[in-house]
Amino acid sequence: MANSKTAESNSQKGEAVYSPAYDTELVKVVVESPDKSKTKVGGLVIKKNTKIPLLFERASGAWWDPKFDSPILEEQVLKSYFPQIRKRFQCALYIIMAGCVVWSVFLLPMMQENWIVFLAGAVSLLILTALTALFTRSRYYKQFYLQSSLAYAVLLCVLLLVAQFAFACPDITPVGTFTGTAEVLLLLYTVIPLPLFVAVLTGVMYSILFEVLTSVLLQREMPIIIGKVLLHLCIHMVGILIFITLQVQKRSTFWKTGQSVMAQRDLQVEKQIKEQMIHSLMPPSVAKEVISSRDTKGEPEEVKNRSYKSKPKPGDSKVKGAIIFRPFNMNSMDNVSILFADIVGFTKMSSNKTAAHLVGLLNDLFGRFDKLCAKSGCEKISTLGDCYYCVSGCPQPREDHAKCCVEMGLGMIKAIKEFDEDNDEQVNMRVGVHTGTVLCGIVGTRRFKFDVWSNDVTMANTMESTGLPGRVHISEASYQFLKDDYEVEEGEEQEDNRTFKVLIEHYDTATSKFAVRHTEEERKIKTYFIVGRKHPEIATSEPSSPPEHHGDVSVTIDDTALSDQSEEKAALMTKDQPQSSQEEKNSGETKGDNNGTLVPVHSNHVESPEANGVSPAALLGRRHSSGFYATSELSLDQIGISKDESDDTGITLNEKWKKIRMLREQNDIQLIKCIQEDIKNDEYFYNPPINFCTLNFINPETEDHFCRHYKEAFQVTKTVASPRFQTLIEMTVSLIVYILVAVCCFMMFGLQTAWVVVFVTSMVIEIVVFIQWFSRCKGLGDMMSNWWVRNLTGAILGCLPAVAVYANFSCGLITSGVGVERFYCYCLVVSLVHFCNFTMLSSWLKSFLAALTGIVLVVLLSVQLCPETYNMVVNNTSISANLSLSEQPLFGGHHRLRFEIIIDVALLLLLIWFLNRESEFSHRLSYHVDYQAARDKEQMQENRDQADWLLHNIIPPHVAEHVKKMPKYSKNHKDVGVIFATIVNFNEFYDESYEGGREYLRVLNELVSDYEDLLDKPEFKDVEKIKTIMSSFMAASGLNEQSRAQNKHEHAHLVALMDFSNEMLNVVKRFNESIFNFEFVLNVGFNYGDVTAGVIGTTKLLYDIWGDTVNIASRMYSTGVPNRIQVPETTANLLGDVFEFEYRGDIFVKGKGDMRTYLMVQKKPGMHWD
Repeated sequence: MANSKTAESNSQKGEAVYSPAYDTELVKVVVESPDKSKTKVGGLVIKKNTKIPLLFERASGAWWDPKFDSPILEEQVLKSYFPQIRKRFQCALYIIMAGCVVWSVFLLPMMQENWIVFLAGAVSLLILTALTALFTRSRYYKQFYLQSSLAYAVLLCVLLLVAQFAFACPDITPVGTFTGTAEVLLLLYTVIPLPLFVAVLTGVMYSILFEVLTSVLLQREMPIIIGKVLLHLCIHMVGILIFITLQVQKRSTFWKTGQSVMAQRDLQVEKQIKEQMIHSLMPPSVAKEVISSRDTKGEPEEVKNRSYKSKPKPGDSKVKGAIIFRPFNMNSMDNVSILFADIVGFTKMSSNKTAAHLVGLLNDLFGRFDKLCAKSGCEKISTLGDCYYCVSGCPQPREDHAKCCVEMGLGMIKAIKEFDEDNDEQVNMRVGVHTGTVLCGIVGTRRFKFDVWSNDVTMANTMESTGLPGRVHISEASYQFLKDDYEVEEGEEQEDNRTFKVLIEHYDTATSKFAVRHTEEERKIKTYFIVGRKHPEIATSEPSSPPEHHGDVSVTIDDTALSDQSEEKAALMTKDQPQSSQEEKNSGETKGDNNGTLVPVHSNHVESPEANGVSPAALLGRRHSSGFYATSELSLDQIGISKDESDDTGITLNEKWKKIRMLREQNDIQLIKCIQEDIKNDEYFYNPPINFCTLNFINPETEDHFCRHYKEAFQVTKTVASPRFQTLIEMTVSLIVYILVAVCCFMMFGLQTAWVVVFVTSMVIEIVVFIQWFSRCKGLGDMMSNWWVRNLTGAILGCLPAVAVYANFSCGLITSGVGVERFYCYCLVVSLVHFCNFTMLSSWLKSFLAALTGIVLVVLLSVQLCPETYNMVVNNTSISANLSLSEQPLFGGHHRLRFEIIIDVALLLLLIWFLNRESEFSHRLSYHVDYQAARDKEQMQENRDQADWLLHNIIPPHVAEHVKKMPKYSKNHKDVGVIFATIVNFNEFYDESYEGGREYLRVLNELVSDYEDLLDKPEFKDVEKIKTIMSSFMAASGLNEQSRAQNKHEHAHLVALMDFSNEMLNVVKRFNESIFNFEFVLNVGFNYGDVTAGVIGTTKLLYDIWGDTVNIASRMYSTGVPNRIQVPETTANLLGDVFEFEYRGDIFVKGKGDMRTYLMVQKKPGMHWD
């Protein structure tokens, strides 16, 4: 209630209230104006950083060391991903070992000097790597993985530096050593498990030592030194980007996994709530069809909560004689047994009890009956006052349906005797059972319940009303199923209401019109009373569904009579039935507190109110129990404390922060516990369901959504892990790498026409792509979000550095000297490394482009494209006869060590392929977990919407919000309007000779739905449907105090209810125009006064109102005038200023004596109460 008041006050201040999609009840974020840099969650102020987003959800904020801000989460994420870390490190070790073998095989025949030293170096690295690989398989590796990784990284760098520079060997090209350096740097940043700052420190030291030694030994010129520094910077940038991306994806995936688990748990809760709501309304077998008819896609949220029916299109109009039918859920079933049971002595028992005491007694008794109903294999339909009725063989057929109902009846008689003993009462049960055909389903579009209709249902009620206390009265139809199992004695013959009806043409002299009427013949049927079982071993049938239990009641009720509540039962039947007049003693053990709140009666015969361990009210409460989503995604540096919160409570800021941290730790522990309990297989974190060859998802639907999800995900910019920021960072790095490579090309190769054109074109492409990223143009954004367009764009950006380098190739390159040629290869190596960028693109595409780039380099090294230039260079060399390897042109096609460069490129391409594959693997895993979490949340929300929709069909929305927070609800209301509107001649219309009566109920469904459509009008916002009882429609006004408070006049809701009643008469009048030769007659009874509204039960929730006001309204319709609204004198006096009334006369009201009544004539012109 406090939260709702806060939200209301905030809305009055002009603030925007935002409810997150995770749980609309858990948290409300208030965006205050004009200070938009903060939001408020509960008592916490959340500071928005619009410039630099977090790396991922709950990141510590340190870019140089991506970690969770919680040691608990960080410890668990390392534990969960450690198998993947070890596996990835092992794969890298295998690649290094393969490289050592290849180099050993290559160097052995090629070496002319120092071959033993180089071979020993390769073998030493092979042995070191093999020992490290063996250590990763031991149980000690998990404990010392950081130390062992650092030791291996240092030894790897030292061995390579010693092998490359200890001997000035001309048989190893500087291109090979630079390529090896690029590979080592990539390994440091990607697969060797080191913290970022350690990897950067080790990599930078290795680059510095490598370049220093290279410059000293080869005496480099300053432009080449500067260029190589820039190229090293490119490699470090790409490596750091890959490192951060993998770490961010890993932790973001872990967080999403936790949310997925929490969503799955919430989904289970919502499913249980939905199942309980369904069980409160209808059997599960019927619910699927009813829910499927609720098509709310594209409709506003308020329409979703109002109705499930399909409404006519705006352009549609009804033609006289034709009806556009709504969805209708009604099925005919044969061989169904119906049981009606009435409490004998209820009137006497209720005469001297408060309503609270009486409802408590009924709740106790009906709780026993609910238990028996489930055990005996029956389906409870409803309770009407003191009447209880159920069926067997519906909606699920069963052969022993009659025996189930008889056993239910015998059990009820036994249960009420125990009830008498426990509560010192002297009441009894009168039970009637009949077997026949029923129509079962739903009538109406809101506040509906599963019910049964047919003449056989009425016959079952006749069996009850003509029976004897403490006996089970059965019809001849039921006896045919029971004669082998039970001893019976004959009862009196009863009139059979299932007679065959014949249509006749009737002339009405009053209207001078012909109309269609039914005539029917009269018959009698035999009846029997159950004496006992022929076979004592006959036991109660096994329940067809899990037993339901009755819960406690907490209803605050004034001391008003409830004795006439059983009149609702008469509205269900189409004929008057005799009532019991037996007098019994009455007393009870139910006690009320000083405020009149009902204290439930407990007995040994009523089990726990929970079904499957949790009651619906408790399940609804669990939506608010965890508080997990409230601030769990925020980092601590984003959370502040509002000034008003700290000042009002008197708690110091340090204490506030301590509580926040404790709450955060509890949430983290809860998250980890859920993950550990629900995810038994650790491969879930690093082994998504994909094809390991193509890396496509095994499920085509998932793959299709993966290709299309970028557009939706691009709009979410909450963290760096989001596609929008990740794309921006990758494009920025790509642009920087391209600019640095271009600077190196201009510096080393000069200005060439082709190169200048390529550079200008490439910069235009880069700028256009950046403009597209910042552009808000929907058409352009949709096009760029396409899977193929996005991959094509990434491929173009990825190839730009390589294109820039190849654009500088010419025959003049050979004449520029060996140093320039080598630098040309250095630039190509960096261009190959650049293909590791753009982690969200296809790894096969990037690897293919990298391989294509490498193949072009191999061709340039192997084919003599410029023979004349090459010969000129060779012939002009003064020592051409003894030309050393270091002086031979690389691109002449005859360099002896070109094969070494080819091996270097091949090993680098293998590493690039591995890293691209791992990047896409991680990206797809992150998507899969996010997709699964989104699907779980969507399904959870769908179940929640359906559960709320079902709940609102039991309980009004304003009451449902209270029930979601508190398991009990009751409230006394003053000056509430109540109406009963009944089609009094529906029985004349109803005929089972056509479609078993189904189409007649379809007509009733249309009529009731037309009533309910009126409730959508703004002027009837205070009118609330209570229930329908066959052809009776019950509604009330003034129950929603918030809506009522918005009215200027305190009794404006009564005027609205009277207008609603008048509109119902107009609906029937218009409806009659669509029916051939038959006119429905609507009687409306209206009254106002004090009522008690409450929700009874915990497993089968029921919202209803009680009090004299309800009983008198019922009498107003039952004694009313056709097509008129009848009101008592008090109502006519109150509404006399707005409506004209005419005096009708005095009528007798049970329990009240004679009452003066009036008929509403019309609304006075121009009169209304706002």
